Order: sequence, then structure tokens, then C-alpha cells
Amino acid sequence: MTETRIDDCLSNRDGVLFIEELASTELVERFGSPLFVFSENQIRRNVRRFKDAFEAGWTAGPVKVMPAAKANWTYAIQRVLAEEGCGADIYSAGELDVALRAGVDPRFISANGVPKEKEHIRRTLEVGARLTIDSLRDVDFLEELAPTLSKTAHVRLRIRPAISGFVKSSDFVAEGLVPTDITALLYKGGLSIDEVIEAGKRVMKLTHVEVVGFHQHHGRHKATTEYWEAQMRAYARDVGRVCKALGGYQPEEISIGGGFAIPRDPHNAATHYSDPVAFGALHLLSLGLKYLGSKIRYFVIDKLMGVAVKGAPNTVPAPSIEEYGRATTAALLEALPKHGVDPAGIMLQLEPGRSIHGNTGVHLSTVEATKKMTSPIKWNVVTIDTTEFWLVGGRYEHHLHDFRIANRLDAPPTMKADVAGRSCYGDRLLGAVSLPEVEAGDLFAMLDTGAYQEVSASNFNAMPRPASVLVTDNRAVVIRRAETLDDVFARDELPKHLAPAETAEPREQHGAVTPLAAKG
Repeated sequence: MTETRIDDCLSNRDGVLFIEELASTELVERFGSPLFVFSENQIRRNVRRFKDAFEAGWTAGPVKVMPAAKANWTYAIQRVLAEEGCGADIYSAGELDVALRAGVDPRFISANGVPKEKEHIRRTLEVGARLTIDSLRDVDFLEELAPTLSKTAHVRLRIRPAISGFVKSSDFVAEGLVPTDITALLYKGGLSIDEVIEAGKRVMKLTHVEVVGFHQHHGRHKATTEYWEAQMRAYARDVGRVCKALGGYQPEEISIGGGFAIPRDPHNAATHYSDPVAFGALHLLSLGLKYLGSKIRYFVIDKLMGVAVKGAPNTVPAPSIEEYGRATTAALLEALPKHGVDPAGIMLQLEPGRSIHGNTGVHLSTVEATKKMTSPIKWNVVTIDTTEFWLVGGRYEHHLHDFRIANRLDAPPTMKADVAGRSCYGDRLLGAVSLPEVEAGDLFAMLDTGAYQEVSASNFNAMPRPASVLVTDNRAVVIRRAETLDDVFARDELPKHLAPAETAEPREQHGAVTPLAAKG
């Protein structure tokens, strides 16, 4: 067998994509298509690399990796992270629950987010997790709950520092060309300096409550270490200002959040900032050509689209975990003392999400049909049995994923086509990409789908969501079963006055279906 490595968990073996030690074709035969596949070994490798990289740079104190549960809150995967000794960045009551079920030490669970319900805050404090203050409303609830607490509550103050040292355009917005510092300031998370100081003073007056440190999270704005260096300098500046305003307060822990890019970095790659100009020019040309007749107009547009309209995954690798670790810790260690904060003994916490999970996942789907339009213009469409509604996280962030024809990796590209999904939307998953001559039954692999995709999937068009499997070496197990139509309609209730006189047995399709009971 001839083998070529694609990355740590993917390889080309005689033209077939292998995930760890299992062929993608075998996985689809066993578990069906489409299918979410996650590599357990890659999750563990990523966690250990983050831990080693940041411990090497943060010489002042301990380091704790607290992956963002939002990126992949699947129970089995949270259990893998718990086994690796990770904490958890959680946003909701559900994410808190799955972290606790998985066995994460509550002391290293950070309850972030705004707004928070009072009951969520109460549970956070009861189990001993960290509460991150992200609004003055959080403080209102905390003041109300503090007298009822049976043990000391530990809270952190979330700062939203102005990253004035980094004004390059942010990738966070599809429109492009918006300065990163402005984009970050307009994001809902975090408090201004005045609000942080007010929150700190109010919380410090409470009994059974201890302020243990600070938190910040700006997210993935740019795939550079320079962005992280500027971010840490801004963070240190504002930590120093708050500490001074709180009477020389010294934090025990500082969380830097997440937002590190993954190696192939599909983030916002589907958006080209030159597109409005190019398509605007094409539109004006089209208007002018109409006077020459439709035949000439379509001929010219066909030639232009063949050259100008094309899509391709990002080929510039993002910084490595080790490069992020060195740059981030060095900048923070240098900046904190300049602003009156001694880093000695401070625990550094980080909350990577996409960078822990992104390259651990592959989404497999089957080619259902191909369409070749030859007139009035030439265009190809390949339809596959998945949908953008099962890759919603990537659609929000305008991802253009790297991809492979998993059963024919060595086939050379011979055509350009749109790759479309199965929903009634346009569902244009990949636009004008180069492909081999695919046919029905070929297996499509979307790489780097381990973060945000499966956990964001919806039931648009009443479609049951696909299964997820965890691959460990040469073993694969289901960690989230495929839905049936019963699952899709499980939350629906039919009012009694709408119940039909006789309910016909529906025909089975993609799983058992039973009539809905009428509710009085």
C-alpha cells in the first residue's frame, strides 16, 4: 500500500482518504452518508500541544487549557477533554451540564457569556465553577444571591480592551476592511473600563464572594501572531488600570480567551473583498452587451466567467500552536509589569475552541448527481447529500473548506463546478472549485469541520441530522446517532381542535414515523 500523509490524522492510501487507520469509504459503508467523523487522537494531540507550548512560554506560573465547549459540546468529546485534564469555557446552562457530566473539575469551568439567567448563575456558583462577570446585570444577580451562598463564590471580571495597536482589517466580518480594533469594540462581550471598575468595587463588598482574576476574549480576527501580541499588550494595559482603581488588587488568574486559527484556516475564505468590484464590472458589461443580442452577450459572459469566477481553499498556513504560544506569552509577560502587575504565581488560562477541534473533524457526503449546462453558458453543478444547514457554523463565518474526493484522491482536476447541498436553499457549499470528473456515488470529504459545524446543525426542510462517529486508531464508534423523522417531530404537539377525525398511518421514510397525539 502506498501512503502519503495529509496531516497528523489524515492520509492518502492508494487513492483513498484514511482517517487515522480507517478508510473513509469503510466508515460510510458502516455508518451511512452523510457522516461527521472526529479523530480522538487529534483532539488529544492538539490539547497537549497547547499545554506544552504555553507552559514553555508562561514561566511565571501554571497554565490551564480550558477549551470552549461551544465549539464541540458532544458528550464523548467533552469526556476526552476531561481525561486530558482540561477545564472548560462554557456559555450556557447546557454546556455547564455536559462539562460536569464529562468530569471536568468545576474549579476550572469558566461560565462566560452575556446575558446570563439568574438560575444559570446560581447553579454555576453552587457547583463551584468560575463566574465571569460580563454585565452589570450579572452583578445585580450576584448581590441578590450572595447572602444565600453556602460556600465562597469565585468570580472574574471580563474586560474588553481596545486593541489600539492592531488596526488591520478584521476577518470577523464578511464585509471586510473594518479595522480590528473597531470590530472588537463593537462586539457584545466584555465590559468597558468604567463598567469593570464599578463591577469590581461592588463585588468586592460582598461576603462569600472572591474576585480571583480577569478574563478577555476577542475571538478570531486575524490569523497572525502580531494580532495576539497587540491583544495581550492592550489586555495588560487595562488589567493594570483596573488593578490600580481597585486599590492595588493582584489577580490570581488571567484568562486570555481563544481565537487561534487552525492550520488550513477556512475562516472567511469564501469572501473575496475584490468580488464587489469584479461583479460590478461584469454587471455593467452585461448591461452594455444586451444591445448586441443575447447570443453575443452569453458568449462573452461565458468566457469571462470561465476565467474570472473561481474558488479555492486557503493555501497559506496559519501560525502553529507553538508560534502562538511563544508570541502570546512573551507579550503578556513583558507588558504586565509595565502596568504595575507582577505576573509571578498567576495562573494563565486559555480557551481555544476552533483550534482544539477544527482539524479533528471530517464531514463525509456522497455525490448524488451532476449537472452540466452547455448553453447559453457552460456551468457544472455537483449535488451532494449534505447541506449548509448541517455546516451552519461555517456558513456564518463564510468558510471555504479544504476538500477531497475521498475515494479518488489521485484523480486530477478536469472541470470547474459549484458543489451544492440537498436543501431547497441555493445551498452553495463550494463555489466554482476545481474537481475531477465526479459521478454519483463518489465520496466527498469536507476537511476541518470539527468545530462549530455538527453542534450548529438544524432540521431545515424537516431533514433528520446525520450521525457522528469517533475514530480512535482502527476503531470507530457512534457518539451521536443519526436522527429519525420521529426525532425531528418529537417536540411537536397537535392541539385537540386540529386533530383529524382519522389519522392515517404515514409511509415510512428515512426512519419510523408515528402519528402525533392530539393535545387537549
